[in-house]
Amino acid sequence: MRRSFIIVFCTLLASLPVVAETNWGLRTNVGIEKGISKGFDAELEAKYYQTDNFKNTDRWSVGVSLSKRLYRNEAKTFNVKAGLGYKFMSVYHGWSTKCKEDSVLMADGLDPNEYFTKGYDFNYYDTYIDHRHRFTTSLQASLELGRFKFSVREAYQYTYTDSADYAVSRYRYANASRDSEWARKKGYTKLDGKKYYLRSDMDGKAASGKSLIRSRISVDYDIPHWKYDPFVSYELFNGIDDGFKAEKSRFTAGVEFSFKKKHNFEVAYMWQNQHDDDEPAGSFICLSYKWEL
Repeated sequence: MRRSFIIVFCTLLASLPVVAETNWGLRTNVGIEKGISKGFDAELEAKYYQTDNFKNTDRWSVGVSLSKRLYRNEAKTFNVKAGLGYKFMSVYHGWSTKCKEDSVLMADGLDPNEYFTKGYDFNYYDTYIDHRHRFTTSLQASLELGRFKFSVREAYQYTYTDSADYAVSRYRYANASRDSEWARKKGYTKLDGKKYYLRSDMDGKAASGKSLIRSRISVDYDIPHWKYDPFVSYELFNGIDDGFKAEKSRFTAGVEFSFKKKHNFEVAYMWQNQHDDDEPAGSFICLSYKWEL
Protein backbone atom coordinates (compact mmCIF):
# COMPACT_ATOMS: atom_id res chain seq x y z
CA MET A 1 0.00 0.00 0.00
CA ARG A 2 2.79 2.40 0.97
CA ARG A 3 4.81 1.62 -2.16
CA SER A 4 1.78 2.06 -4.43
CA PHE A 5 0.94 5.42 -2.88
CA ILE A 6 4.52 6.67 -3.36
CA ILE A 7 4.40 5.72 -7.05
CA VAL A 8 1.10 7.55 -7.56
CA PHE A 9 2.40 10.58 -5.65
CA CYS A 10 5.61 10.82 -7.71
CA THR A 11 3.63 10.42 -10.94
CA LEU A 12 1.43 13.34 -9.90
CA LEU A 13 4.48 15.54 -9.23
CA ALA A 14 5.98 14.66 -12.61
CA SER A 15 2.78 15.69 -14.40
CA LEU A 16 2.64 19.20 -12.88
CA PRO A 17 2.64 22.11 -15.35
CA VAL A 18 5.91 24.01 -15.79
CA VAL A 19 5.98 27.82 -15.90
CA ALA A 20 7.30 29.05 -19.25
CA GLU A 21 9.66 31.51 -17.58
CA THR A 22 11.35 28.64 -15.67
CA ASN A 23 11.67 30.67 -12.49
CA TRP A 24 12.68 28.64 -9.44
CA GLY A 25 12.79 29.82 -5.85
CA LEU A 26 12.97 28.82 -2.20
CA ARG A 27 10.43 29.35 0.60
CA THR A 28 11.47 28.69 4.19
CA ASN A 29 9.39 28.98 7.34
CA VAL A 30 10.34 28.55 11.02
CA GLY A 31 7.65 28.75 13.71
CA ILE A 32 6.92 28.19 17.41
CA GLU A 33 3.43 27.18 18.51
CA LYS A 34 2.17 27.34 22.10
CA GLY A 35 -1.14 26.13 23.47
CA ILE A 36 -2.72 28.86 25.59
CA SER A 37 -5.76 26.87 26.65
CA LYS A 38 -7.75 23.91 25.35
CA GLY A 39 -8.31 24.46 21.63
CA PHE A 40 -6.66 27.91 21.70
CA ASP A 41 -3.13 28.28 20.23
CA ALA A 42 -0.65 31.08 19.48
CA GLU A 43 2.18 30.96 16.93
CA LEU A 44 5.24 33.04 16.09
CA GLU A 45 6.86 32.57 12.67
CA ALA A 46 9.66 33.90 10.49
CA LYS A 47 9.86 33.41 6.71
CA TYR A 48 12.51 33.90 4.06
CA TYR A 49 11.90 33.61 0.29
CA GLN A 50 14.26 33.48 -2.69
CA THR A 51 13.48 33.86 -6.40
CA ASP A 52 15.19 34.23 -9.82
CA ASN A 53 16.51 30.66 -9.74
CA PHE A 54 17.72 30.99 -6.14
CA LYS A 55 19.85 34.06 -6.98
CA ASN A 56 17.94 36.88 -5.29
CA THR A 57 16.00 37.52 -2.10
CA ASP A 58 12.28 37.94 -2.68
CA ARG A 59 11.25 38.84 0.89
CA TRP A 60 11.51 38.14 4.57
CA SER A 61 8.75 38.43 7.16
CA VAL A 62 7.88 37.93 10.81
CA GLY A 63 4.39 37.31 12.09
CA VAL A 64 2.12 36.26 14.91
CA SER A 65 -1.19 34.40 14.74
CA LEU A 66 -3.93 33.02 17.00
CA SER A 67 -6.25 30.10 16.31
CA LYS A 68 -9.33 28.93 18.22
CA ARG A 69 -11.23 25.67 17.79
CA LEU A 70 -14.92 26.45 17.48
CA TYR A 71 -16.32 22.92 17.21
CA ARG A 72 -15.22 19.28 17.38
CA ASN A 73 -17.42 16.18 17.27
CA GLU A 74 -17.20 13.40 19.85
CA ALA A 75 -15.21 11.13 17.53
CA LYS A 76 -12.71 13.96 16.98
CA THR A 77 -12.91 13.43 13.24
CA PHE A 78 -14.47 16.78 12.36
CA ASN A 79 -13.49 20.20 13.65
CA VAL A 80 -13.87 23.86 12.80
CA LYS A 81 -11.43 26.58 13.82
CA ALA A 82 -10.98 30.30 13.30
CA GLY A 83 -7.71 32.20 12.90
CA LEU A 84 -6.38 35.75 13.17
CA GLY A 85 -2.90 36.93 12.17
CA TYR A 86 -0.53 39.83 11.52
CA LYS A 87 2.68 39.83 9.45
CA PHE A 88 5.37 42.45 8.79
CA MET A 89 7.09 41.98 5.41
CA SER A 90 10.16 43.46 3.75
CA VAL A 91 9.80 42.88 -0.02
CA TYR A 92 12.67 43.22 -2.51
CA HIS A 93 12.04 44.37 -6.09
CA GLY A 94 14.50 43.94 -8.95
CA TRP A 95 15.20 46.50 -11.68
CA SER A 96 12.69 47.07 -14.47
CA THR A 97 12.52 48.98 -17.76
CA LYS A 98 9.75 50.66 -19.75
CA CYS A 99 9.99 51.55 -23.43
CA LYS A 100 8.92 55.15 -24.19
CA GLU A 101 8.72 54.91 -27.99
CA ASP A 102 5.11 55.35 -29.09
CA SER A 103 5.83 54.66 -32.75
CA VAL A 104 7.16 51.11 -32.27
CA LEU A 105 5.96 47.93 -30.62
CA MET A 106 8.73 47.25 -28.14
CA ALA A 107 8.08 45.25 -24.98
CA ASP A 108 8.72 46.63 -21.52
CA GLY A 109 11.04 44.83 -19.12
CA LEU A 110 13.85 44.09 -21.59
CA ASP A 111 17.54 44.49 -20.86
CA PRO A 112 18.63 48.15 -21.33
CA ASN A 113 21.02 47.08 -24.12
CA GLU A 114 18.00 46.07 -26.21
CA TYR A 115 16.82 49.70 -26.22
CA PHE A 116 20.32 51.14 -26.57
CA THR A 117 20.93 49.04 -29.69
CA LYS A 118 17.78 50.31 -31.41
CA GLY A 119 18.15 53.87 -30.14
CA TYR A 120 14.81 53.89 -28.32
CA ASP A 121 13.89 56.16 -25.42
CA PHE A 122 13.24 54.24 -22.19
CA ASN A 123 13.05 54.48 -18.40
CA TYR A 124 15.15 52.35 -16.07
CA TYR A 125 13.84 51.75 -12.52
CA ASP A 126 16.44 50.69 -9.96
CA THR A 127 16.00 47.99 -7.34
CA TYR A 128 14.15 48.94 -4.16
CA ILE A 129 12.60 47.54 -0.98
CA ASP A 130 9.11 48.20 0.37
CA HIS A 131 7.62 47.34 3.75
CA ARG A 132 4.15 45.88 4.14
CA HIS A 133 1.70 45.09 6.90
CA ARG A 134 -0.58 42.09 6.33
CA PHE A 135 -3.67 41.16 8.33
CA THR A 136 -5.60 37.89 7.92
CA THR A 137 -8.73 36.25 9.29
CA SER A 138 -9.68 32.69 8.42
CA LEU A 139 -12.19 29.90 8.96
CA GLN A 140 -11.18 26.28 8.40
CA ALA A 141 -13.05 22.97 8.54
CA SER A 142 -11.32 19.55 8.62
CA LEU A 143 -12.76 16.06 8.21
CA GLU A 144 -10.98 12.72 8.75
CA LEU A 145 -12.22 9.73 6.74
CA GLY A 146 -10.15 6.66 7.48
CA ARG A 147 -6.56 7.65 6.83
CA PHE A 148 -7.51 10.63 4.69
CA LYS A 149 -7.92 14.14 6.06
CA PHE A 150 -9.76 16.76 4.00
CA SER A 151 -9.52 20.47 4.83
CA VAL A 152 -11.21 23.56 3.42
CA ARG A 153 -10.10 27.07 4.38
CA GLU A 154 -11.48 30.50 3.51
CA ALA A 155 -9.34 33.50 4.46
CA TYR A 156 -9.61 37.26 4.11
CA GLN A 157 -6.26 39.02 3.58
CA TYR A 158 -5.55 42.76 3.67
CA THR A 159 -2.08 44.10 2.81
CA TYR A 160 -1.06 47.72 3.37
CA THR A 161 2.07 49.23 1.78
CA ASP A 162 3.28 52.53 3.26
CA SER A 163 4.66 54.99 0.67
CA ALA A 164 6.75 56.72 3.35
CA ASP A 165 9.00 53.68 3.56
CA TYR A 166 10.44 53.76 0.06
CA ALA A 167 10.95 55.59 -3.24
CA VAL A 168 12.27 54.27 -6.55
CA SER A 169 15.26 55.74 -8.41
CA ARG A 170 14.23 56.34 -12.03
CA TYR A 171 16.67 56.96 -14.87
CA ARG A 172 15.26 58.44 -18.09
CA TYR A 173 17.26 57.74 -21.25
CA ALA A 174 16.61 59.79 -24.42
CA ASN A 175 18.30 59.39 -27.79
CA ALA A 176 20.86 62.18 -28.31
CA SER A 177 19.60 62.79 -31.85
CA ARG A 178 17.03 65.06 -30.20
CA ASP A 179 17.68 68.79 -30.15
CA SER A 180 20.17 69.68 -27.38
CA GLU A 181 18.01 72.63 -26.32
CA TRP A 182 15.12 70.23 -25.69
CA ALA A 183 17.39 68.08 -23.52
CA ARG A 184 18.61 71.10 -21.55
CA LYS A 185 15.08 72.31 -20.83
CA LYS A 186 14.03 68.83 -19.71
CA GLY A 187 16.99 68.53 -17.34
CA TYR A 188 18.93 65.88 -19.29
CA THR A 189 22.73 65.58 -19.45
CA LYS A 190 24.65 63.88 -22.24
CA LEU A 191 26.33 60.57 -21.47
CA ASP A 192 30.07 60.47 -22.20
CA GLY A 193 30.78 58.49 -25.34
CA LYS A 194 27.13 57.54 -25.75
CA LYS A 195 24.41 58.67 -28.10
CA TYR A 196 22.04 59.23 -25.18
CA TYR A 197 20.87 61.90 -22.76
CA LEU A 198 20.23 60.91 -19.14
CA ARG A 199 18.02 62.37 -16.42
CA SER A 200 17.66 60.82 -12.97
CA ASP A 201 14.95 61.46 -10.39
CA MET A 202 12.86 59.69 -7.78
CA ASP A 203 9.57 58.03 -8.58
CA GLY A 204 7.44 58.21 -5.43
CA LYS A 205 5.02 55.41 -4.64
CA ALA A 206 1.60 56.14 -3.18
CA ALA A 207 0.42 54.25 -0.12
CA SER A 208 -1.82 51.37 -1.15
CA GLY A 209 -4.03 48.67 0.30
CA LYS A 210 -5.15 45.41 -1.26
CA SER A 211 -7.84 42.94 -0.18
CA LEU A 212 -8.02 39.28 -1.20
CA ILE A 213 -10.09 36.19 -0.54
CA ARG A 214 -7.94 33.05 -0.40
CA SER A 215 -9.72 29.72 -0.90
CA ARG A 216 -7.76 26.52 -0.21
CA ILE A 217 -8.59 22.82 -0.26
CA SER A 218 -6.11 20.18 0.89
CA VAL A 219 -5.89 16.41 1.30
CA ASP A 220 -3.52 14.56 3.67
CA TYR A 221 -2.93 10.81 3.86
CA ASP A 222 -1.63 8.92 6.90
CA ILE A 223 0.43 5.99 5.59
CA PRO A 224 0.36 3.06 8.07
CA HIS A 225 3.60 2.44 9.99
CA TRP A 226 5.40 5.29 8.23
CA LYS A 227 6.14 8.73 9.66
CA TYR A 228 6.16 10.55 6.30
CA ASP A 229 2.62 11.63 5.37
CA PRO A 230 2.00 13.06 1.86
CA PHE A 231 -0.36 15.96 1.17
CA VAL A 232 -1.61 18.02 -1.75
CA SER A 233 -3.40 21.37 -1.79
CA TYR A 234 -4.84 23.87 -4.24
CA GLU A 235 -5.34 27.56 -3.42
CA LEU A 236 -7.13 30.29 -5.40
CA PHE A 237 -6.66 34.04 -4.85
CA ASN A 238 -9.58 36.34 -5.70
CA GLY A 239 -9.25 40.13 -5.61
CA ILE A 240 -12.01 41.94 -3.72
CA ASP A 241 -11.11 45.37 -5.14
CA ASP A 242 -11.64 44.27 -8.75
CA GLY A 243 -14.86 42.29 -8.55
CA PHE A 244 -13.51 39.00 -7.19
CA LYS A 245 -11.28 38.48 -10.20
CA ALA A 246 -9.15 35.31 -9.99
CA GLU A 247 -5.64 36.73 -9.71
CA LYS A 248 -3.52 33.60 -9.29
CA SER A 249 -3.54 30.02 -8.06
CA ARG A 250 -1.14 27.64 -6.33
CA PHE A 251 -0.65 23.90 -6.33
CA THR A 252 1.42 22.35 -3.55
CA ALA A 253 2.48 18.74 -3.00
CA GLY A 254 4.82 17.41 -0.34
CA VAL A 255 5.32 15.35 2.80
CA GLU A 256 5.06 16.19 6.48
CA PHE A 257 6.63 14.37 9.39
CA SER A 258 7.36 14.91 13.08
CA PHE A 259 9.73 13.77 15.84
CA LYS A 260 8.66 13.29 19.44
CA LYS A 261 5.33 14.97 18.54
CA LYS A 262 6.94 18.40 19.03
CA HIS A 263 9.19 18.93 16.04
CA ASN A 264 7.14 19.17 12.84
CA PHE A 265 8.65 19.38 9.35
CA GLU A 266 7.28 19.90 5.84
CA VAL A 267 9.09 19.49 2.53
CA ALA A 268 7.09 20.41 -0.56
CA TYR A 269 7.03 21.63 -4.15
CA MET A 270 4.80 24.60 -4.96
CA TRP A 271 3.79 25.91 -8.38
CA GLN A 272 2.23 29.36 -8.81
CA ASN A 273 0.71 30.14 -12.18
CA GLN A 274 0.91 33.93 -12.42
CA HIS A 275 3.00 36.95 -11.44
CA ASP A 276 1.40 39.84 -9.56
CA ASP A 277 2.57 42.87 -7.56
CA ASP A 278 2.92 40.67 -4.48
CA GLU A 279 5.17 37.83 -5.62
CA PRO A 280 6.55 36.09 -8.71
CA ALA A 281 5.18 33.01 -10.45
CA GLY A 282 7.18 29.85 -10.89
CA SER A 283 8.28 26.70 -9.10
CA PHE A 284 9.34 26.77 -5.45
CA ILE A 285 10.95 24.39 -3.00
CA CYS A 286 9.23 24.81 0.38
CA LEU A 287 10.90 23.91 3.70
CA SER A 288 9.07 24.37 6.99
CA TYR A 289 9.78 23.65 10.66
CA LYS A 290 7.47 24.21 13.64
CA TRP A 291 8.20 23.55 17.31
CA GLU A 292 5.19 22.85 19.47
CA LEU A 293 5.72 23.89 23.08
